[in-house]
Amino acid sequence: MRLLTALAIVAAGLVAPTATAAAEPCGYWYDETYAYYSHCGPTKVKIDVDVAWGRDYTACVKPGRSVLGTWPQVTNAWYIGLC
Repeated sequence: MRLLTALAIVAAGLVAPTATAAAEPCGYWYDETYAYYSHCGPTKVKIDVDVAWGRDYTACVKPGRSVLGTWPQVTNAWYIGLC
């Protein structure tokens, strides 16, 4: 019985995260592959997107995370108003 209890405790430790995940930032951000814009408000907003090797563009994004393209091709994005 003690062995089963010990195994249950070890198994619980293996599935529990060791650190809490950082909150996703609001606005422009990127990881190793993609560029994103995370809108933290409740409405759709219009953003300008800077593209290093191509045409810049304007997009309407919904609340939450939007993929803008590959990084480092997409270099920045910012809020310009409501859609």
